[in-house]
Amino acid sequence: MNTGRRRERYYLTYPRHLIKEPLLYHLVKKFDLMFNIRGASVSDEIGLVAVEFEGTSEQIGRALEWLRQSGVTVEPIEKNVIE
Repeated sequence: MNTGRRRERYYLTYPRHLIKEPLLYHLVKKFDLMFNIRGASVSDEIGLVAVEFEGTSEQIGRALEWLRQSGVTVEPIEKNVIE
């Protein structure tokens, strides 16, 4: 497995009950990931965040699994969509 650092972009869709949770903060603390928010839209009903993660493949993979288990929908962003 490639252990070098990489950047990957995802759309994170938060359901209503998770909107006020500091999930990205937990990714930094639990998985030592860096992130860059590329765009966001948040209402009382739903949150959609376009985010770029930087870390090893293992860190990113574990973080994405944790997000999914927490109830966040995770979808990869195709390259150049939010350049």
